[in-house]
Amino acid sequence: MKAVILVAGLGSRLRPYTNALPKALVPVNGTPLLDYQLSSLRKRGINNISLVTGYLPDAFEQYQLPCFYNEQYANSNMVYSLMRARLLFDGKEDLLICYGDIVYNQDILTRILDTQGSLVVSADLDWLSLWQLRMEDPFCDAESFVMEKGSHRIVSLGQSIKTEEDAQAQYIGLLKVSAAFQNEWLNTFDRMPASKSQNLYMTDFIQSLIDNGHNVTASLHSGGWLEVDSVEDKACYESSKKVKALLDSIKSGD
Repeated sequence: MKAVILVAGLGSRLRPYTNALPKALVPVNGTPLLDYQLSSLRKRGINNISLVTGYLPDAFEQYQLPCFYNEQYANSNMVYSLMRARLLFDGKEDLLICYGDIVYNQDILTRILDTQGSLVVSADLDWLSLWQLRMEDPFCDAESFVMEKGSHRIVSLGQSIKTEEDAQAQYIGLLKVSAAFQNEWLNTFDRMPASKSQNLYMTDFIQSLIDNGHNVTASLHSGGWLEVDSVEDKACYESSKKVKALLDSIKSGD
């Protein structure tokens, strides 16, 4: 197993913290976001970890990790960033893809690693509790997530929602591509027009794989993670005793 963490983004919604720091290095409860994630991965024995950098890349030199650089970080999205690290899609090992602005506990990581499938997506069944903590209207930022009845096979994700029923769970920004499926992932990306692939959201790319007949499996959990996307997120997390307890447990590896 190897992992790649996507840390290229500008993090404009976290300004002024990201004026001098990449988003993944903004501290929450005194610890940079990236440090929580590295702790989770290493405690599970995953030490083959790479980064895809973009904005302020030199800030990551202290971690002494292999880095791929997205020169178009200001004008591209997650899938394009990930494809700067396409050498990792060599079909030799499963690949864990992680967003740089999330933290998650060991249970979530264990669940996705233990879930079998060509493409496995980590998703939170209790997402509404977190969204209600973060924002007044929890449906304005959440996305659809629908599974086939009686199974964990995902049939739709990534669309705007209006009610809780539109989202059986919420994708958290953590997915696993099996070694056997990596060539198909690359082929699907390479068939897309350059004008589309540069600004492609990860959920849209996953949906295109679903539409092409590929099985995408949900690894489900309830809570145990955070997304830090804005100044408001950071403030509400740091004022919550429950969130501080979660962050402490992630840092300690519990």
